[in-house]
Amino acid sequence: MTELEEFRKTFSNKSKVTQNVYNSNYKKLREILGDVNIASVSQQKVIELALTLNNRNSQQALINIAYLIRKNNGMAINELETFRKKNNSVIQTKIYESNSSLVDSLPSYNTIVDFIDELLKDEKYVQYVINYLLLHCNVRNADLNFDFVLFKRDAKDTSKNYLWFSAKTKTAHYIRNVYKTAKIVKPDGTTTGYGQKIIKITDPNFIKVMKIFVNYQKKEQKPVVFIPRAQNIGYYVQKMTYKGLGETMYFKIVVNHFRKDANMLKQISYNRGTDINTILESYDIESEPIVK
Repeated sequence: MTELEEFRKTFSNKSKVTQNVYNSNYKKLREILGDVNIASVSQQKVIELALTLNNRNSQQALINIAYLIRKNNGMAINELETFRKKNNSVIQTKIYESNSSLVDSLPSYNTIVDFIDELLKDEKYVQYVINYLLLHCNVRNADLNFDFVLFKRDAKDTSKNYLWFSAKTKTAHYIRNVYKTAKIVKPDGTTTGYGQKIIKITDPNFIKVMKIFVNYQKKEQKPVVFIPRAQNIGYYVQKMTYKGLGETMYFKIVVNHFRKDANMLKQISYNRGTDINTILESYDIESEPIVK
């Protein structure tokens, strides 16, 4: 069994997105190391080669791969651990700097609300739904890969996400089984995570659009397509958002708007499947670093 195959066993319970990232970063690191097993290279050599990359996040991603492989093999990781901590501190500072520069340039929350209202008026229903879920359900790009179904019985596959409209209760059920933090594998191998999330939507305008989609599917006998190709979901989502801002900027706008509302931050944390501290550290554009 190859080193990569052994490594894959350690993250088989993570989301498909995370698995793809790990596989890609493993191959990048192995290529930089001269196509030899990563475990055969010293910590110092890995660090030296990682430092040839200009981007701190890229450095960190490759160092993490070497760290995990050595740890899984019971090898020394002290030098990689020290480097990771120092690098993470620099990355965090850059996040604060980057976020601060957005304070005066990002549109307001109400601007996005108005944009979504205009999409509805212009009958751009698919674009409306995508923007609504981004703004009000606080989700990531990959979460928007879902099937629109008319019956609850058609939303049983836990390897997929769904948008199910119940005509009886006039409620849309946004069901997420596959998203970044649905399953999290801890260092000791135990699995945790936020599990399945179901957000119920009763907004009259959203329900109006759901009924339009129901009629379309019944008449045309084919599904409503929200994302034409899942592998290009980031491109399609960004294209549909206000001035091409994309998912991350939308989330920063939401966090900034509700930054002083503790209850809303709790709701945002639940919706996204991310703890509040991470949200405030990475997405609050008016946050300031803690002085230690």
